[in-house]
Amino acid sequence: MGRKSLGIAVVGYGAMHNFGWMHAKWIQSCPRTQLVGICDLSEERRKGAKEDFPTAKIYNSTQEIWDDDEVDMVTLVTPNFTHCELAKEAFANGKHVLTENAMALNGTECDQMVKAAAAAGRSLCVHHNRRHDGNYRIIKEVIESGVIGDIFQIELTPTWYLNPFKGATTELWWGDKERSGGLFFYYGSQAFDWILDLLPGKKITGVNGFAHKQAWFNVTNEDQVTAILKFDNGAVAQFTESYIDASPRPFWRILGSKGAIVDNEGAQIPGYQKQINAPSCGEIEIFTGDVDGNTTKRKKPYKDSDWDEFYADLAAHILDGAPNPVSGEVGRRVLSIVDAAKESIETNQTVVPTWEAE
Repeated sequence: MGRKSLGIAVVGYGAMHNFGWMHAKWIQSCPRTQLVGICDLSEERRKGAKEDFPTAKIYNSTQEIWDDDEVDMVTLVTPNFTHCELAKEAFANGKHVLTENAMALNGTECDQMVKAAAAAGRSLCVHHNRRHDGNYRIIKEVIESGVIGDIFQIELTPTWYLNPFKGATTELWWGDKERSGGLFFYYGSQAFDWILDLLPGKKITGVNGFAHKQAWFNVTNEDQVTAILKFDNGAVAQFTESYIDASPRPFWRILGSKGAIVDNEGAQIPGYQKQINAPSCGEIEIFTGDVDGNTTKRKKPYKDSDWDEFYADLAAHILDGAPNPVSGEVGRRVLSIVDAAKESIETNQTVVPTWEAE
Protein backbone atom coordinates (compact mmCIF):
# COMPACT_ATOMS: atom_id res chain seq x y z
CA MET A 1 0.00 0.00 0.00
CA GLY A 2 1.13 3.55 -0.71
CA ARG A 3 -0.12 6.79 0.82
CA LYS A 4 -3.45 6.73 2.59
CA SER A 5 -5.29 9.71 1.12
CA LEU A 6 -5.39 11.84 -2.04
CA GLY A 7 -6.15 15.53 -1.47
CA ILE A 8 -8.39 16.94 -4.21
CA ALA A 9 -9.67 20.40 -5.14
CA VAL A 10 -12.66 20.78 -7.44
CA VAL A 11 -12.26 23.56 -10.01
CA GLY A 12 -15.65 24.80 -11.19
CA TYR A 13 -18.93 24.87 -9.27
CA GLY A 14 -21.00 26.22 -12.12
CA ALA A 15 -24.60 25.91 -13.19
CA MET A 16 -24.27 23.20 -15.85
CA HIS A 17 -25.63 19.80 -14.78
CA ASN A 18 -24.68 20.03 -11.09
CA PHE A 19 -21.29 18.42 -11.81
CA GLY A 20 -19.19 20.42 -9.33
CA TRP A 21 -21.46 19.40 -6.46
CA MET A 22 -21.57 15.81 -7.70
CA HIS A 23 -17.79 15.47 -7.93
CA ALA A 24 -17.42 16.85 -4.42
CA LYS A 25 -19.91 14.22 -3.20
CA TRP A 26 -18.07 11.41 -5.00
CA ILE A 27 -14.76 12.57 -3.51
CA GLN A 28 -16.22 12.62 0.00
CA SER A 29 -17.68 9.13 -0.46
CA CYS A 30 -14.32 7.54 -1.29
CA PRO A 31 -12.29 6.40 1.74
CA ARG A 32 -9.00 7.27 0.05
CA THR A 33 -9.84 10.75 -1.31
CA GLN A 34 -10.22 13.97 0.63
CA LEU A 35 -12.16 17.02 -0.54
CA VAL A 36 -9.68 19.77 0.30
CA GLY A 37 -11.49 22.62 -1.40
CA ILE A 38 -13.61 24.08 -4.20
CA CYS A 39 -12.77 26.91 -6.58
CA ASP A 40 -15.07 29.09 -8.67
CA LEU A 41 -14.76 32.59 -10.13
CA SER A 42 -18.31 33.46 -9.14
CA GLU A 43 -18.85 34.82 -5.62
CA GLU A 44 -22.40 33.45 -5.65
CA ARG A 45 -21.21 29.95 -6.54
CA ARG A 46 -18.44 30.08 -3.94
CA LYS A 47 -21.07 30.94 -1.36
CA GLY A 48 -23.20 28.00 -2.51
CA ALA A 49 -20.19 25.67 -2.35
CA LYS A 50 -19.47 26.75 1.22
CA GLU A 51 -23.08 26.11 2.24
CA ASP A 52 -23.01 22.67 0.61
CA PHE A 53 -19.55 21.68 1.90
CA PRO A 54 -18.83 23.72 5.05
CA THR A 55 -15.58 21.91 5.90
CA ALA A 56 -14.01 22.49 2.47
CA LYS A 57 -11.71 25.39 1.70
CA ILE A 58 -13.15 27.87 -0.79
CA TYR A 59 -10.67 29.25 -3.32
CA ASN A 60 -11.10 32.52 -5.23
CA SER A 61 -8.52 31.56 -7.84
CA THR A 62 -6.53 28.60 -9.10
CA GLN A 63 -3.35 30.25 -7.81
CA GLU A 64 -4.60 29.60 -4.29
CA ILE A 65 -4.85 25.91 -5.21
CA TRP A 66 -1.35 25.81 -6.68
CA ASP A 67 -0.04 27.31 -3.43
CA ASP A 68 -1.86 24.74 -1.26
CA ASP A 69 0.35 21.76 -0.41
CA GLU A 70 -2.68 19.78 0.80
CA VAL A 71 -3.91 19.55 -2.81
CA ASP A 72 -2.44 16.63 -4.75
CA MET A 73 -4.91 16.67 -7.63
CA VAL A 74 -7.49 18.94 -9.24
CA THR A 75 -10.76 17.86 -10.79
CA LEU A 76 -11.62 20.19 -13.69
CA VAL A 77 -15.37 20.72 -13.91
CA THR A 78 -15.10 23.81 -16.10
CA PRO A 79 -16.19 24.35 -19.75
CA ASN A 80 -14.46 22.16 -22.34
CA PHE A 81 -12.60 25.08 -23.89
CA THR A 82 -10.80 25.81 -20.59
CA HIS A 83 -9.51 22.30 -19.85
CA CYS A 84 -6.25 22.43 -21.80
CA GLU A 85 -4.79 25.59 -20.28
CA LEU A 86 -5.97 24.75 -16.76
CA ALA A 87 -4.49 21.26 -16.98
CA LYS A 88 -1.14 22.54 -18.21
CA GLU A 89 -1.11 25.11 -15.39
CA ALA A 90 -1.87 22.38 -12.86
CA PHE A 91 0.93 20.15 -14.14
CA ALA A 92 3.38 23.08 -14.04
CA ASN A 93 2.49 23.42 -10.35
CA GLY A 94 2.97 19.74 -9.56
CA LYS A 95 -0.68 18.65 -9.40
CA HIS A 96 -2.32 15.57 -10.91
CA VAL A 97 -5.38 16.24 -13.09
CA LEU A 98 -8.78 14.64 -13.56
CA THR A 99 -10.76 16.40 -16.28
CA GLU A 100 -14.43 16.02 -17.02
CA ASN A 101 -15.23 14.67 -20.46
CA ALA A 102 -14.87 15.81 -23.07
CA MET A 103 -11.17 16.07 -22.26
CA ALA A 104 -10.73 19.27 -24.32
CA LEU A 105 -11.97 20.85 -27.55
CA ASN A 106 -9.90 18.80 -29.99
CA GLY A 107 -7.17 16.20 -30.28
CA THR A 108 -4.42 18.81 -30.57
CA GLU A 109 -5.31 20.24 -27.15
CA CYS A 110 -5.45 16.70 -25.75
CA ASP A 111 -1.96 16.03 -27.12
CA GLN A 112 -0.63 19.13 -25.36
CA MET A 113 -2.17 17.91 -22.11
CA VAL A 114 -0.70 14.40 -22.48
CA LYS A 115 2.76 15.82 -23.13
CA ALA A 116 2.52 18.28 -20.23
CA ALA A 117 1.55 15.47 -17.85
CA ALA A 118 4.48 13.34 -18.99
CA ALA A 119 6.91 16.26 -18.66
CA ALA A 120 5.71 16.96 -15.12
CA GLY A 121 5.65 13.32 -14.08
CA ARG A 122 2.00 13.64 -13.07
CA SER A 123 -1.13 11.65 -13.92
CA LEU A 124 -3.80 12.80 -16.35
CA CYS A 125 -7.17 11.04 -16.18
CA VAL A 126 -10.44 11.65 -18.03
CA HIS A 127 -13.74 11.27 -16.19
CA HIS A 128 -15.45 8.72 -18.44
CA ASN A 129 -17.25 7.30 -15.42
CA ARG A 130 -20.31 6.38 -17.49
CA ARG A 131 -18.50 3.08 -17.92
CA HIS A 132 -20.01 2.52 -14.47
CA ASP A 133 -23.62 2.93 -15.68
CA GLY A 134 -25.61 -0.16 -14.77
CA ASN A 135 -26.77 -0.84 -18.32
CA TYR A 136 -23.26 -0.51 -19.75
CA ARG A 137 -21.83 -2.79 -17.06
CA ILE A 138 -24.20 -5.64 -17.95
CA ILE A 139 -23.76 -5.08 -21.69
CA LYS A 140 -19.99 -5.40 -21.35
CA GLU A 141 -20.32 -8.47 -19.13
CA VAL A 142 -22.57 -10.23 -21.66
CA ILE A 143 -20.24 -9.39 -24.55
CA GLU A 144 -17.17 -10.63 -22.66
CA SER A 145 -19.00 -13.87 -21.82
CA GLY A 146 -19.12 -14.70 -25.54
CA VAL A 147 -22.88 -15.35 -25.54
CA ILE A 148 -23.49 -13.24 -28.67
CA GLY A 149 -20.18 -14.09 -30.32
CA ASP A 150 -17.86 -11.64 -32.06
CA ILE A 151 -19.19 -8.08 -32.30
CA PHE A 152 -19.51 -6.81 -35.85
CA GLN A 153 -21.99 -3.94 -35.54
CA ILE A 154 -22.77 -1.41 -32.79
CA GLU A 155 -25.57 1.14 -32.96
CA LEU A 156 -25.72 3.75 -30.19
CA THR A 157 -28.64 6.13 -30.58
CA PRO A 158 -29.62 8.69 -27.92
CA THR A 159 -32.46 10.47 -29.72
CA TRP A 160 -35.40 12.67 -28.75
CA TYR A 161 -37.61 15.32 -30.30
CA LEU A 162 -37.17 18.38 -28.10
CA ASN A 163 -35.21 21.59 -27.80
CA PRO A 164 -32.50 20.79 -25.22
CA PHE A 165 -31.80 24.49 -24.72
CA LYS A 166 -35.28 25.95 -24.84
CA GLY A 167 -35.15 29.60 -23.86
CA ALA A 168 -31.34 29.72 -24.01
CA THR A 169 -29.14 31.79 -26.32
CA THR A 170 -25.54 31.48 -27.50
CA GLU A 171 -24.54 33.40 -24.36
CA LEU A 172 -24.76 29.95 -22.75
CA TRP A 173 -21.39 28.43 -23.67
CA TRP A 174 -22.87 24.96 -24.06
CA GLY A 175 -25.23 26.24 -26.78
CA ASP A 176 -22.47 28.05 -28.67
CA LYS A 177 -20.79 25.71 -31.15
CA GLU A 178 -17.55 27.71 -31.16
CA ARG A 179 -17.03 27.31 -27.42
CA SER A 180 -18.74 23.97 -26.77
CA GLY A 181 -17.40 22.17 -29.84
CA GLY A 182 -20.89 21.29 -31.03
CA LEU A 183 -23.33 18.45 -30.42
CA PHE A 184 -20.69 15.70 -30.60
CA PHE A 185 -19.51 16.94 -27.20
CA TYR A 186 -22.83 16.35 -25.46
CA TYR A 187 -23.15 12.55 -25.64
CA GLY A 188 -20.55 11.80 -28.32
CA SER A 189 -17.39 11.87 -26.24
CA GLN A 190 -18.86 9.36 -23.81
CA ALA A 191 -20.33 7.27 -26.63
CA PHE A 192 -17.01 6.93 -28.42
CA ASP A 193 -15.32 5.89 -25.18
CA TRP A 194 -17.94 3.16 -24.72
CA ILE A 195 -17.50 1.94 -28.30
CA LEU A 196 -13.71 1.80 -28.02
CA ASP A 197 -14.00 -0.01 -24.69
CA LEU A 198 -16.24 -2.66 -26.28
CA LEU A 199 -13.79 -3.24 -29.15
CA PRO A 200 -10.41 -3.41 -27.37
CA GLY A 201 -7.37 -3.63 -29.58
CA LYS A 202 -9.28 -2.75 -32.74
CA LYS A 203 -8.09 0.16 -34.90
CA ILE A 204 -10.37 2.61 -36.68
CA THR A 205 -9.74 2.70 -40.43
CA GLY A 206 -12.16 5.49 -41.27
CA VAL A 207 -14.82 7.85 -39.90
CA ASN A 208 -17.74 9.39 -41.78
CA GLY A 209 -19.66 12.23 -40.17
CA PHE A 210 -23.04 13.84 -40.86
CA ALA A 211 -24.82 16.83 -39.30
CA HIS A 212 -28.23 18.51 -39.55
CA LYS A 213 -29.54 21.88 -38.40
CA GLN A 214 -33.30 21.89 -38.91
CA ALA A 215 -35.27 23.22 -35.96
CA TRP A 216 -33.61 24.82 -32.92
CA PHE A 217 -32.07 28.12 -34.03
CA ASN A 218 -31.77 29.81 -30.63
CA VAL A 219 -28.39 28.03 -30.29
CA THR A 220 -25.71 27.22 -32.87
CA ASN A 221 -25.11 23.56 -31.96
CA GLU A 222 -26.34 21.02 -34.50
CA ASP A 223 -29.76 19.39 -33.99
CA GLN A 224 -28.48 15.97 -35.04
CA VAL A 225 -25.05 14.44 -35.60
CA THR A 226 -23.98 11.00 -36.81
CA ALA A 227 -20.58 9.31 -36.95
CA ILE A 228 -19.93 5.95 -38.61
CA LEU A 229 -16.73 4.24 -37.47
CA LYS A 230 -15.10 1.44 -39.48
CA PHE A 231 -12.64 -0.88 -37.72
CA ASP A 232 -9.77 -2.99 -39.02
CA ASN A 233 -11.56 -6.26 -38.19
CA GLY A 234 -14.58 -5.27 -40.31
CA ALA A 235 -16.74 -4.10 -37.39
CA VAL A 236 -18.86 -0.99 -37.85
CA ALA A 237 -20.18 1.36 -35.16
CA GLN A 238 -22.77 4.05 -35.75
CA PHE A 239 -23.48 6.82 -33.27
CA THR A 240 -26.39 9.23 -33.75
CA GLU A 241 -27.47 11.88 -31.28
CA SER A 242 -30.60 13.74 -32.27
CA TYR A 243 -33.06 16.27 -30.89
CA ILE A 244 -35.19 16.15 -34.05
CA ASP A 245 -35.98 12.42 -34.14
CA ALA A 246 -39.63 11.79 -33.24
CA SER A 247 -39.38 8.01 -33.72
CA PRO A 248 -38.46 5.78 -30.74
CA ARG A 249 -35.31 3.71 -31.26
CA PRO A 250 -33.22 1.44 -29.01
CA PHE A 251 -30.43 3.20 -27.16
CA TRP A 252 -28.08 0.26 -27.77
CA ARG A 253 -28.33 -2.35 -30.53
CA ILE A 254 -25.29 -4.62 -30.73
CA LEU A 255 -24.96 -7.45 -33.24
CA GLY A 256 -22.64 -10.42 -32.78
CA SER A 257 -21.91 -13.57 -34.74
CA LYS A 258 -24.18 -15.61 -32.41
CA GLY A 259 -26.80 -13.11 -31.32
CA ALA A 260 -27.60 -9.53 -30.34
CA ILE A 261 -28.18 -7.15 -27.43
CA VAL A 262 -30.90 -4.49 -27.37
CA ASP A 263 -31.27 -1.84 -24.67
CA ASN A 264 -34.37 0.31 -25.01
CA GLU A 265 -34.11 2.17 -21.71
CA GLY A 266 -30.55 3.24 -21.04
CA ALA A 267 -30.27 6.73 -22.54
CA GLN A 268 -30.78 8.37 -19.16
CA ILE A 269 -29.94 6.51 -15.95
CA PRO A 270 -31.97 8.02 -13.07
CA GLY A 271 -29.82 9.52 -10.36
CA TYR A 272 -26.76 10.54 -12.36
CA GLN A 273 -25.55 13.99 -11.25
CA LYS A 274 -27.84 13.67 -8.21
CA GLN A 275 -26.58 10.73 -6.14
CA ILE A 276 -23.35 8.87 -5.48
CA ASN A 277 -24.55 5.62 -7.07
CA ALA A 278 -27.86 4.09 -8.14
CA PRO A 279 -29.61 0.70 -8.04
CA SER A 280 -30.53 -1.32 -11.12
CA CYS A 281 -33.27 0.48 -13.03
CA GLY A 282 -33.96 -1.50 -16.21
CA GLU A 283 -33.07 -4.52 -18.30
CA ILE A 284 -31.45 -5.47 -21.59
CA GLU A 285 -32.73 -8.03 -24.10
CA ILE A 286 -30.40 -10.76 -25.35
CA PHE A 287 -31.27 -12.52 -28.62
CA THR A 288 -29.68 -15.73 -29.86
CA GLY A 289 -30.49 -17.76 -32.94
CA ASP A 290 -29.78 -21.07 -34.66
CA VAL A 291 -29.24 -22.28 -38.22
CA ASP A 292 -32.94 -23.04 -38.65
CA GLY A 293 -34.01 -19.46 -38.03
CA ASN A 294 -35.23 -19.95 -34.47
CA THR A 295 -34.64 -16.95 -32.22
CA THR A 296 -34.64 -16.93 -28.45
CA LYS A 297 -35.02 -13.80 -26.34
CA ARG A 298 -34.19 -13.46 -22.67
CA LYS A 299 -33.79 -10.49 -20.39
CA LYS A 300 -31.10 -9.53 -17.90
CA PRO A 301 -31.44 -6.70 -15.37
CA TYR A 302 -29.05 -3.79 -15.35
CA LYS A 303 -26.35 -3.91 -12.75
CA ASP A 304 -26.16 -1.19 -10.14
CA SER A 305 -24.54 2.05 -11.29
CA ASP A 306 -21.40 2.29 -9.16
CA TRP A 307 -20.18 5.74 -10.23
CA ASP A 308 -18.34 6.23 -6.94
CA GLU A 309 -15.89 3.47 -7.91
CA PHE A 310 -14.19 5.77 -10.40
CA TYR A 311 -12.54 7.85 -7.67
CA ALA A 312 -11.55 4.67 -5.81
CA ASP A 313 -9.81 3.42 -8.96
CA LEU A 314 -8.16 6.79 -9.51
CA ALA A 315 -6.88 6.92 -5.92
CA ALA A 316 -5.43 3.42 -6.32
CA HIS A 317 -3.69 4.57 -9.51
CA ILE A 318 -2.05 7.67 -8.01
CA LEU A 319 -1.37 6.32 -4.52
CA ASP A 320 -0.50 2.69 -5.30
CA GLY A 321 0.54 2.63 -8.95
CA ALA A 322 -2.54 0.74 -10.16
CA PRO A 323 -3.64 1.27 -13.80
CA ASN A 324 -5.07 4.65 -14.76
CA PRO A 325 -8.86 4.10 -15.08
CA VAL A 326 -9.05 6.32 -18.20
CA SER A 327 -5.74 7.80 -19.32
CA GLY A 328 -5.15 10.99 -21.24
CA GLU A 329 -4.12 8.86 -24.22
CA VAL A 330 -7.61 7.29 -24.21
CA GLY A 331 -9.21 10.72 -23.97
CA ARG A 332 -7.05 11.93 -26.85
CA ARG A 333 -8.17 9.00 -28.98
CA VAL A 334 -11.83 9.81 -28.24
CA LEU A 335 -11.39 13.46 -29.26
CA SER A 336 -9.52 12.46 -32.41
CA ILE A 337 -12.67 10.57 -33.46
CA VAL A 338 -14.72 13.74 -32.92
CA ASP A 339 -12.13 15.67 -34.97
CA ALA A 340 -12.37 13.11 -37.77
CA ALA A 341 -16.19 13.20 -37.80
CA LYS A 342 -16.21 16.99 -37.97
CA GLU A 343 -13.61 17.00 -40.75
CA SER A 344 -15.66 14.42 -42.65
CA ILE A 345 -18.73 16.64 -42.39
CA GLU A 346 -16.78 19.57 -43.84
CA THR A 347 -15.05 17.63 -46.63
CA ASN A 348 -17.59 14.89 -47.39
CA GLN A 349 -14.71 12.43 -47.19
CA THR A 350 -13.81 9.43 -45.02
CA VAL A 351 -11.23 10.52 -42.44
CA VAL A 352 -8.79 8.44 -40.37
CA PRO A 353 -8.38 9.80 -36.82
CA THR A 354 -4.98 11.41 -36.20
CA TRP A 355 -4.07 9.49 -33.04
CA GLU A 356 -5.49 6.13 -34.04
CA ALA A 357 -2.07 4.58 -33.60
CA GLU A 358 -2.44 5.01 -29.81
